Parts: sequence; structure tokens; C-alpha cells
Amino acid sequence: MYAARLARLLVVLLVAARASGEPVAVGSTLPPRSLPDQHGIVHAIDESVRLVLFSRDMKGGGVVKEALRADGRGFLERHHALYVSDVSRMPGIIRATIAKPRLRGRGYPILLDEEGTATADLPAADGKATLLFLDELQVKRVEQVGSVEELRGAIEQGAESEQ
Repeated sequence: MYAARLARLLVVLLVAARASGEPVAVGSTLPPRSLPDQHGIVHAIDESVRLVLFSRDMKGGGVVKEALRADGRGFLERHHALYVSDVSRMPGIIRATIAKPRLRGRGYPILLDEEGTATADLPAADGKATLLFLDELQVKRVEQVGSVEELRGAIEQGAESEQ
């Protein structure tokens, strides 16, 4: 409980520090931030992260879920990636009693923004997952994908461009 409160406070402070309020885009620097996962473990989005998979709605989350179904933890580790989900639009009682218990069954961390402030600057499109390709927190590429095939293709293309 204490760790979750501390994480929320850190998130609010980090977002408040981003005075410009401009959305993250290619060429911009993603401010570092920390978020708790579905187990309450806090993870940092820092210079070591190369890819952020982000969803703001259920359909976009479904794309990521399906893509990570077989080997989610290994996939995220291989790509130096984190999966972040904005669950702030979900009613708190549903989030606490249904969504989080289901998410705990997944074998990979899902960073949860329960208030919507930590991810307010991340681009999103209805029904799509967003991929942010990073190099030391500088945004190199942004993709919004509506299918597992598009997600995998975008990641493969990103891996090829790093070589």
C-alpha cells in the first residue's frame, strides 16, 4: 500500500515537472517516470528502456495482450521494453475487483497508470496500441497499430533500423 502511494506521488511530481505539457513526439525526450505494475512493484521508464508499448483502451490493450501471449516476459526483456496501460477510465471498483486480479495472472509486468496523469503526454489512437521507440529516452519513432501483425512488423522494422 505504501509503495503504491509513493509511486503515485512520484508520478504526479514527474508529470507536474513537465511544464510544457506538449505531447510526446518524434524528436522529443520522454521524461523518466515510474509506475507500479499489476503486483504493486514499481518499474522505471528510464534510459535503459528501448520500447514502450502503450494502451489507453481495451482494444489497444487486446492487441498487446495477444502479441505477448506466448512469451511476454521474454519478449519484453529481449526488446528492452515495458508495457504501460492507462486504466484511469475504468471505474475503481471494477479495476480493483476484476481487472487487476486478471492482470496478475499474466506472466509479464504491466505498468498501470490508474489516474491518467503519468501517461497524459503519450500519444494514443482509439482501438490501437502505441509503440514508442526510444534511444536514451529520446523518441526515435512512434507507431500506432491495430493488430498483432502490425505490432510485430513495427517492432521487427525497429530492430532492423537499430542494426
